[in-house]
Amino acid sequence: MGEVKLRRQPHTGPFSTGLSLLPLLLVSFFLFAMPIVMLVWGAFRNASPGQAANWSFGAFTRAYSTAETWVDFRNSIVLSLSVTIIAVVIGVILAFLVARTTTPLRAIVTPMMGAVVVLPPLFYGISWGMLGQKDVGLLNTTFRSIFHLHSFVLFNANSWAGLIVVSALKGVAFSYILLIGPFGSMDRSLEEASQISGASRLTTLFRVDLMVLAPAIIGATILSIVVGFEFFDVPLILGTPARIKVFSTRIYDMIDQQTPADYGGAGALSMLLVVIVIILVLVQWRILGKRSFTTVTGKTHRTDPWNIGKWRYAGTALIVVYVLLAVILPMFQLLLGSLQSFFGSKGPLSFINYHRLFANADAVQALLNTLLTAVIGGFIAMVVAVLVTYAVARSQSGWRKALDLMGWLPFAVPGIILALAIAWEYISIPGLKNLYGTVWIVMLALVVTAAPMAMRAVQPAIGQLARDLEESARVSGASGMRMMGTVVLPLIAPSFLSGWFLVAILLSGNLTIPILLSTPTSQTVPLLVYNLYTQGQVTQASALFVIELLLLGIGLVLARVIAAVTTRVMKRRSVQQQAKLMAIDTADSQNTEPVAKTAIVQSS
Repeated sequence: MGEVKLRRQPHTGPFSTGLSLLPLLLVSFFLFAMPIVMLVWGAFRNASPGQAANWSFGAFTRAYSTAETWVDFRNSIVLSLSVTIIAVVIGVILAFLVARTTTPLRAIVTPMMGAVVVLPPLFYGISWGMLGQKDVGLLNTTFRSIFHLHSFVLFNANSWAGLIVVSALKGVAFSYILLIGPFGSMDRSLEEASQISGASRLTTLFRVDLMVLAPAIIGATILSIVVGFEFFDVPLILGTPARIKVFSTRIYDMIDQQTPADYGGAGALSMLLVVIVIILVLVQWRILGKRSFTTVTGKTHRTDPWNIGKWRYAGTALIVVYVLLAVILPMFQLLLGSLQSFFGSKGPLSFINYHRLFANADAVQALLNTLLTAVIGGFIAMVVAVLVTYAVARSQSGWRKALDLMGWLPFAVPGIILALAIAWEYISIPGLKNLYGTVWIVMLALVVTAAPMAMRAVQPAIGQLARDLEESARVSGASGMRMMGTVVLPLIAPSFLSGWFLVAILLSGNLTIPILLSTPTSQTVPLLVYNLYTQGQVTQASALFVIELLLLGIGLVLARVIAAVTTRVMKRRSVQQQAKLMAIDTADSQNTEPVAKTAIVQSS
């Protein structure tokens, strides 16, 4: 008998065709693309959302004809480029020290960077606004008391220097996370070949390491510039008292700080920023998409670290200074401020601010709203991310590219602009207007902002799934959705849970969405912290933030425990399934019926 070749069946999952993909396309369009459409539509109207209006270019004339607009735009460029230069340079140095050298304390860098990435930007704005306060800030008062300089100001957070330095502290962690992987995987033999040729270690660093990793560094630089254009929390808190405005804070002022609110003008300004950010993202994708360098080779591939001699102590000093400025000092200042009766008080410490908060109905409601939006919103974001990522990976329809693009669209839209866009959408569409001002619109908007991060969390797990597992379930008679529930979701459960907690943490610290979409009854902790801080109740703002950080810490511990338990359960289940498959394979090997053999091959 001749050999019979069995052709692999095409994927028959729940999103295999364009028609089955249609509901997910519509939901994605409503969540991710419709707000941007409404933002553009609103910019050409001469009235606020929900009101009758005519088409007009008046918003563009008002927005772009004033000198303040271009001053603020210049400020955004200066801030973004300055922070990018500092963040990328320090990120490259720290990634090199951790991945390529024997520098002491290098083991603490990656965990600290993870903590800095998770900490909300509002944390740095509030803590450094207190640390760098000219009169009673901890840095200045301590320095004056040590050196007996009564009027000397060591660091003024409400200045250009403060704005750049504080923003760069978080930017360094972002650059480091992007660069540590490429640095760690580079072949050590490339450096040895350079040194054998007579090059010094410093020359090798610049002519070999940085040249090989240039595409990754350029990609990190462009992404840092993108993030720089989206800065809002730190410029709002530290820049406003110094009368330093950037594009994002100007957009916020046009809506919240003037009467009547100029939604059209804000939309007109937003369009410029969206176009710039999208262009930068596309340039970054194009650069990374054309990488043709090799950092991992064959049998000679080596990643053992350098002994950089005395320079390792300078590296350790850099690590200590960064951890001190980015984590220890801000945390200490918040904790100290929360225990003071008033900011700068030298009297006894107490828990009076915590008692006042728990007796404050607004604070309790803000904590409940934050918990609701973080937990439920994080779960919804992960469900949407799983569906979109799986559909993009498995669908045979050409529409999957549009679905992928819509899912990543919120990444290219600054948070304050996305909040404005969602406001236009929900106020303008009949039936959705009643959601405006409630905690539900805040949660939906946060889901949209978190979607790209949620997709990054589940994309590797879904990409590692073998199609054979899904096809076996389909051959056995399972429907597409049942296959998702019994095969796909259990296998990606650890990534799903880890991503859920990560997204929940990010949502709980978001200020840009609630500051435009919340009312006094629907405000979250970040918004209440900002309001308390700007109203002079600095110690209560510190106490409320300490409570949120404590809850975030508890959430991280729970995430680790649940992920570990889930991973152990999944491994045990995998062993049991493999044992069953071996038993079935043994029994089927004795079955000579062609139909049975065909079914076995198809299911495997």
